[in-house]
Amino acid sequence: EQPIEEQPVEEEPTEEPRHLYLKTNAIGWGMLMVNLAAEIDFGKNWSAQLPIYYSGWNYFSETLKFRNFTIQPEVRYWFWGNTNDKLFVGAHFGLSYYNFAFNGDYRYQDKDGKTPAIGGGLSVGYRMPLCKNGRWKMEFSLGAGVYPLHYDNFINVYNGALSHVEKKTYFGLDHASVSFAYMFNLKKKSK
Repeated sequence: EQPIEEQPVEEEPTEEPRHLYLKTNAIGWGMLMVNLAAEIDFGKNWSAQLPIYYSGWNYFSETLKFRNFTIQPEVRYWFWGNTNDKLFVGAHFGLSYYNFAFNGDYRYQDKDGKTPAIGGGLSVGYRMPLCKNGRWKMEFSLGAGVYPLHYDNFINVYNGALSHVEKKTYFGLDHASVSFAYMFNLKKKSK
């Protein structure tokens, strides 16, 4: 009698959920910055997001403004997978055109309006569901980065003259967010 050779059992392919999140940062809106971000899962514990910020106006006076156009793409690692909620760490790239004035002596603008701050950094955050079906989410995130700056200093009055030009390296906080997100289920990807 020949022994029966056992055939290896083929495992069923498992389904990995994919999600798209559309979100906006309440802190950005509080600073009068229009903002929107899209984030997509590309693995059980991985996602990528692209936030865009824009502010083109003064804060009720010519000498107080926080004008900018900023993008800050980020790759995130989530410590618990599936809907990518709870704790994450991220690495981001940042690019920002800026024109700031804080009621002081000077207004600061990227050199000739053509030299954005370009850099990047790391972030940490937490996301949680706000409703039973888990589609609405709330997210908290804080990041820090390094950005070489080359900017003009103008006298902080209407149409103020150029005073001097500076080059510095900024190291510190580069974003803070309290965001509200809506999650869309995408096709599931077979492993």
